[in-house]
Amino acid sequence: MIIVMGHAKLGAGEIDRLGAEMEAQITATRAEDGCLAYGFARDVLDPDTLIITERWRDNAAITAHFASPHMATFNAVLAKANVLEVSVKAYENGEERVLMGG
Repeated sequence: MIIVMGHAKLGAGEIDRLGAEMEAQITATRAEDGCLAYGFARDVLDPDTLIITERWRDNAAITAHFASPHMATFNAVLAKANVLEVSVKAYENGEERVLMGG
């Protein structure tokens, strides 16, 4: 399993402006083969920062995701957005254990 974590700092109002595009990206990505989880959330302490969380079955699934038409569309949207900072990293994880809840 591959875990992807990251953040993106956007200019004031950009997250609200891009809401429909982010929703479309999340919906399409969650339907991909090999996508176990995919989401964006606002940082509670900085509402102009998105927290990015993803879980993928394997590297082949991530490669297919980056080659998908909806990813190309979303990257074109981001290229025109006021993105101030972005950092996204992948972590390979051989085991999963519950820390809270189910």
